[in-house]
Amino acid sequence: MEIKISRLGKINKAYDTFALKEALVKNDAGDWGSEPDENALGIIRSTNFTNEGKIKLDDIAYRTLKPTKVIEKTIYTNDILIERSGGSDSQPVGRVLFVDDFIGKGGYAFANFIQRIAVKNNFESKYIFYCLQQMYEVGITASMQNQTTGIRNLDWKLYTKTILPKPPKPEQTAIATILSKVDEAIEATAQSIKAAEKLKKALMQNLLSGKLKPDGTWRKANEFYEDEKFGKVPKGWEVEEIGNVLKRKTETIDPTKTKVVFDYVGLEHIISGRFTREGNGFSNETSSLKVCFNKGDVLLGKLRPYLNKVWVADISGVGSTEFLVFEKSDSVLWGYFNFQMKRFLNFTQSVTAGTQHPRASWKDIKRYLILIPSNKLELISIINKILVVDKRIQKKQAKIKTLERLKKSLMQQLLTGKKRLSEETIAHINQTL
Repeated sequence: MEIKISRLGKINKAYDTFALKEALVKNDAGDWGSEPDENALGIIRSTNFTNEGKIKLDDIAYRTLKPTKVIEKTIYTNDILIERSGGSDSQPVGRVLFVDDFIGKGGYAFANFIQRIAVKNNFESKYIFYCLQQMYEVGITASMQNQTTGIRNLDWKLYTKTILPKPPKPEQTAIATILSKVDEAIEATAQSIKAAEKLKKALMQNLLSGKLKPDGTWRKANEFYEDEKFGKVPKGWEVEEIGNVLKRKTETIDPTKTKVVFDYVGLEHIISGRFTREGNGFSNETSSLKVCFNKGDVLLGKLRPYLNKVWVADISGVGSTEFLVFEKSDSVLWGYFNFQMKRFLNFTQSVTAGTQHPRASWKDIKRYLILIPSNKLELISIINKILVVDKRIQKKQAKIKTLERLKKSLMQQLLTGKKRLSEETIAHINQTL
């Protein structure tokens, strides 16, 4: 039986193949231009690429191009941009961007380390983009780079010889449409997370300071008293050092001296500023002393505290000694939310010691002043109010992970034809475009 091979692996025998260069009608490098004047335009460069094939417009450089270069280097809808030079030890060169309508109508050009391609009409440009993105994500592009004077360069000649799968164009369009829909769902969920995080931040600022009551009403001026250290404090609240509110746990275990295997969580498993973990290891994979924690305990990273690595344990296990562990209690979540505040991050910055491995010690952190209600019911009510939004964020973050796994599976299956779309599905998708 005939086996067809592409750079993406074995492909369906009904698919053709093609070399990337055979599909191109545009294939040119960008231009960096000169210092900006009143005719400057936005230039897409490597810093505007993400590893996921998305574009970031929050750091656009503005440069002036000669009039002929403006015509030559303006990008248009359906162009594909490829990072030819750049990268790092942890990030191979060769990231890819698809130019959508918003970018294509924005009058942008592209920099000299970027290559622009456009494809012939008998190819679906976004299908080719997803093929190239798949090459990058599975590490194929990394094998096509070379390095000179610290800069990684994509072997462009080799890259354009890449053999890719070629289903019929209607099927290319259908595949690209399905993958685009998943991307749109990921982006919509990411935007809803940003909105929820903004709400959570506002709630924490107002609820933890007592300005906003749990019932949603605002405290009046006569409901505060003046504290000489803290300023305005709600009546019935106290100013406390956080060390008097939280109970620290210091139990440790040496994984080399026990046959019991525990779940292990290190700083690398906690997502900075997201207050959640991504995976875990096991204690038998480590050798140094570990701190013990139980489900519901709060872990605070003391190494480089500006990274804001705080987590409510959803499992029991052992962790890096770079964590401070606080015992589960009614007030531990009060501390957890206070740890997320900008004021706390500023405080830890002021008490951090060390240059190569800056740390904040418990001796200093425990002196951090917080406000706390004397009424336990009010404290719990405020915590629950914030937890509703916190759990909503976590649910959305889990949804993104699910969508990303779905996209990865679809790219592996659809681009190579391991899973074919039915003729009815292809026809329906093409009719609705």
